[in-house]
Amino acid sequence: MNEPILVSETVPSHDRRVVSSVYEFEGVGMLTRSVRAGISAVAIFALLAVPAFAQTSKGTITSLTASDAPNQGDSVRVRSGERADVKISNSNLWYQIFAPDGVTVVATHTTNMPKMKAGDTYSDSWSTSNSSFPSIGTYTVRLCWSTGNSHNCDIDSASTTFYSVPSLGPFFSLIALALVAFWIWRRRRDFALEVA
Repeated sequence: MNEPILVSETVPSHDRRVVSSVYEFEGVGMLTRSVRAGISAVAIFALLAVPAFAQTSKGTITSLTASDAPNQGDSVRVRSGERADVKISNSNLWYQIFAPDGVTVVATHTTNMPKMKAGDTYSDSWSTSNSSFPSIGTYTVRLCWSTGNSHNCDIDSASTTFYSVPSLGPFFSLIALALVAFWIWRRRRDFALEVA
């Protein structure tokens, strides 16, 4: 029969804490150590194995490019590539083009994606004219790949830049207007009407 064995009951005289006596049953200490070792082994396995089974992403945007538009009225061609890491039934690509100020959105585009299986790839392209862009400079294209009809980028997101010269801009437009006015003034005699 297992009778308790008193392991410790000494309390220093200067320590006023209440210490309960520790009793250990023969054989139970060995069982407790075995259970602790088993729990530790399961915990270590869980820490190592769970990340291997966890899916880190649903898909990846593999490429995003935008062509420069160096002249007024040029088209900006935007291309992207996507790869599904898991089955994706319903998703969309949402593009935004931001002006050089980083705030003004000058163009948007949405593409509804087809159903994709793990490992499937998709290529998308579209274009827009730079004629409505507000100024010369570096524009940013942001791409958001989301499930359903949302724009929360829960699958992936990416961005790229391109350079555009959509117009002369206000400063250069004034200079061009001043040069035209000066040329007309210098040639005013050529434009004078003769009175008969």
